[in-house]
Amino acid sequence: MKVLFLAAYSTMAAASRIKVYQFLPFLEKRGVQCRVVCFTPSFVHRLRLISVSNKALLLVYYPLSYVVKLCKICRVIIIAKRFDIIYIQEPIIPFGFAKLLQLVNKNIIFQFTDAVFIADQKGENLFERLRLRILYNIWKRTVAIAKHCLVETQYNKAAVLKYCSNVDILTGPIDTDRYFVREDKKEGDYIVIGWTGSFFTTKYLYEIKDALQEVSRKHNIILRVIGARSDFNIEGVNCQTKDWSIDTERMWLSTFNIGIVPLTDDEWTKGKASYKLLQYMSMGIPSVASFVGFNKEIIKDGVNGFLATTKEAWVKKLSLLIESEAVRMQIGKEARFTIEEKYALNKVEEKLFNVFKKVI
Repeated sequence: MKVLFLAAYSTMAAASRIKVYQFLPFLEKRGVQCRVVCFTPSFVHRLRLISVSNKALLLVYYPLSYVVKLCKICRVIIIAKRFDIIYIQEPIIPFGFAKLLQLVNKNIIFQFTDAVFIADQKGENLFERLRLRILYNIWKRTVAIAKHCLVETQYNKAAVLKYCSNVDILTGPIDTDRYFVREDKKEGDYIVIGWTGSFFTTKYLYEIKDALQEVSRKHNIILRVIGARSDFNIEGVNCQTKDWSIDTERMWLSTFNIGIVPLTDDEWTKGKASYKLLQYMSMGIPSVASFVGFNKEIIKDGVNGFLATTKEAWVKKLSLLIESEAVRMQIGKEARFTIEEKYALNKVEEKLFNVFKKVI
């Protein structure tokens, strides 16, 4: 079996590490010949990250990104017929090329993560609104040519079924050997409340700003944020920012006593499958998450984590975890069990391999 993976990004980006690159060793052991074409090389991805602090660079990033994708898809169309399966990760095929790719190879699997199927989304600026509209159009063309689709949530599955009848839910997965159960240790008199993400998602932390400020007045806490800009701050809260890197990520995660996953409640977040939540739970970190989308699917409130909708609920549940080591230990134990049963890499790998056999 030969599979051509069209990866949205290099290993720099979590989406591609999780949905493409971490599957390769297992598939190769099963005799699958894998080849990856990366549609956003590292140098282009770095340009996007830099544009967070210099919006003018978006004028360079978007045209460059499109030209790179155009070159990549032309190359793919030339070699596509040599493979048994084309695996497209995220909406990355430029306009007009989806149908052409299907003519060359009909065994197309399309995997996507977020709710990019929402046609009218409000972007923060003109570039963002244009980007979301383009993503929607690419998504619609790609799902229409796919023989099989892979999604992470029931919400996303419902959207796909309008266009493609063959859909499987493959959430995560997470490598439970790599993300080990850490020891729950305080830092002196302080409890560490942690969050991991990117420049683009720190906005969700401000959704619980008032709750974090109140908790900070009552308890000795550190809010440790991985992946935010160095100037991230919430007034009245002891904030620490840590740069994200693949080499240090687990080290900083292991310092968390509590993990948080705040989200807004909208159509976009209903489709998000929070990988940070899988990371916390795999490491036995008790979590408090917004009562939104995938969070509701994985967390049983008070059993393997906590769900919160209001400021009062966030304060109450964070305070409970801060005050009771026994509760933290029990919730963390159940969280790890949930991951091992449903979202561990070794189980999802087999599901993916079976999808490949079904498509062929």
